[in-house]
Amino acid sequence: MQRPGAPGVWMEIALDSGGAEVRASARGSRGEQTAPHALGPGLNAEILGRFASDVRQAAARGRPLEERVARMAQALHGAVLRDGIDDLRARLGEAAGGPLLVRLAIGDPGLHEVPWEALAAPGGAMRHWGTSPDLLPVRGVRSNEPWQPREVRGAVRVLAIAPAGGAALARLKEALAGPIAAGEIEWLAPIEGQAAQLPWLFDRLRCEPIPHVIHVVGHGGVQDGVPVLRLADADGDERWLPVELLGQQLAAGFRSFLRLVVLEACEGARPAAFASAAEILARAGADAVVAHLWPVQADVARAFSAQLYRALAGASLGKGDVARAVNEARRAILAELEGSAEAFSPVVVLRGPDGVLFDFKGRKVAPPAVLAPAVSDAARAIEPALARIVARPFSLLLGDRWKAERAALDSFRDKLRAELAKGPEPMPPGLPMSALTQRYALRRGADKLGAEFQRAFRVGAEAPPVIKALARALGPGVHATLLRSPLLEIALAEQQPERTIHVIQPDEESTLVLRRAAGGDWEALEAPPASVDLEREIVLLRLYRGYTPEQIFTRPLLTEDDYLLGFRELESALPRDLADEILSTLNSRPALIAGMSVTTWHHRMLLHRLFGRRPVPRGSLAVLEPDDTERELWEKGVSLPGRAGVGVVAASGEDVVDWLEALVAAGRNGR
Repeated sequence: MQRPGAPGVWMEIALDSGGAEVRASARGSRGEQTAPHALGPGLNAEILGRFASDVRQAAARGRPLEERVARMAQALHGAVLRDGIDDLRARLGEAAGGPLLVRLAIGDPGLHEVPWEALAAPGGAMRHWGTSPDLLPVRGVRSNEPWQPREVRGAVRVLAIAPAGGAALARLKEALAGPIAAGEIEWLAPIEGQAAQLPWLFDRLRCEPIPHVIHVVGHGGVQDGVPVLRLADADGDERWLPVELLGQQLAAGFRSFLRLVVLEACEGARPAAFASAAEILARAGADAVVAHLWPVQADVARAFSAQLYRALAGASLGKGDVARAVNEARRAILAELEGSAEAFSPVVVLRGPDGVLFDFKGRKVAPPAVLAPAVSDAARAIEPALARIVARPFSLLLGDRWKAERAALDSFRDKLRAELAKGPEPMPPGLPMSALTQRYALRRGADKLGAEFQRAFRVGAEAPPVIKALARALGPGVHATLLRSPLLEIALAEQQPERTIHVIQPDEESTLVLRRAAGGDWEALEAPPASVDLEREIVLLRLYRGYTPEQIFTRPLLTEDDYLLGFRELESALPRDLADEILSTLNSRPALIAGMSVTTWHHRMLLHRLFGRRPVPRGSLAVLEPDDTERELWEKGVSLPGRAGVGVVAASGEDVVDWLEALVAAGRNGR
């Protein structure tokens, strides 16, 4: 009897389209062949495109597949495996004596975007191909390059290439901390920052030590039909490398050693280009390439990398089988994230007939020596939790619980209570602002409420020092403000004149978008842009509205009805790609939460609408006033998305200003 997943036993399913019709056929490793059959008129190329879009949207929100999409996954499963393919699968699975490698030979480029790994057998909620204990789905490529498992007697050597360095590289090393400490993985000195420019990149790829795995964290694109990878910028200009040239260099230098390339596209990268790059690199000589169909959030990338390498290179679990390792990682993500469709983003492109990349016979591993890092005096002087979050890309969630805002809020509240006290009904004490404004709007009308708001929140006030300090520390990406006055926007324009800023304000019927190009003036756009470069530009969400940076009044969300009925989800307010970019960035970067309260209803609602069922990203931090009594609520995650707590720093505004100023001066902020 052959060992589980024995090499030489496999099945290949060919998927192609002729016009709108999609066809499937199969062949086996023992010469078996089935005739092509159409999936059916209800499963044409257009329907498959909608299925791919539905799974992608569920992944962008960190949610399971809707029932309708799950039924489609099962229908596709049945349509692909009929007409003899399922019988062939059963016979080959029995011969393999374990999980059967299923190579998907995808002919039509449009079909590459379909998450075939999400197809599911009936009889259960999570019987997907990509998590099956019986099937190991991979995407095959044709190549004349020879293939055989690489003998590894010690640690699997991993070389990271991260042009942006910083948080993404730290996150990857953190994910591999366990196998590194056990000696199962050797973390080679990464190629980051300016070292990821030509010709230094190629110089390093010609030198020892030679890696078994290259893990690229960055951005992909397509220029004139050619897949390219983003290198480190030079002289302020973007630099891109054709993937084919990278593949040639890897083949020239690492042909007998390199077995796996991992392409990690996160935080707004273009994964479709990475998937195309994966095929090129596999044809060039890498035995396998793991890539993502869509952008992934930072915590998902961390969890996936940890599970992938644990299963691939671990002394106890690892069999050196990349197909098994990715199935294991998908199952772990489904379990950890409550069935999130993000599990179907990673795919395996395989060149050879087997997923086993490493031969671990006779392997011996030993933990490496560990040196304790030194901590500078300057780092000790700053609150460590704040220094950690500001040192990498983060998202600011700025609430309205600031001393500078309370005077206007208190004046507004007193005015409303005095007016309502003149009515026939007694005023209950201690009404929250949303209930108070709701009563006022019902009694006096929304227009009268808006007029009172304008009197209380007159424009022209100068931003307090803490908001100016935050504006100096913010980097490119997505940030949100609940302030009804444009203090943060104006401070950003003053403190970062070289930065292009987009202000997005969803309204009941339309979306207001203001743009201030670097060094320019604010201008209103006729429509939201299709996308924004979140690595260079800032998107500021004004979700509760109010005065715009042009000092124009727009009716803010104030009442209970406003918060329930007047809030537009970003998916409906913006183009799909832009909404996906924004939500992916918010969900992948730690949040610095300032001026918000767990006990304030509309603050909690905002967090749940931004993050859905997913927890606030790992590493997030709430900044509270020293006398705030909510510390325990934040740390325990009471009423937060996913009921997961966040770190807390209790500090005065003056302390926060001092710390941020020191971090910016030392160049240790996310900018």
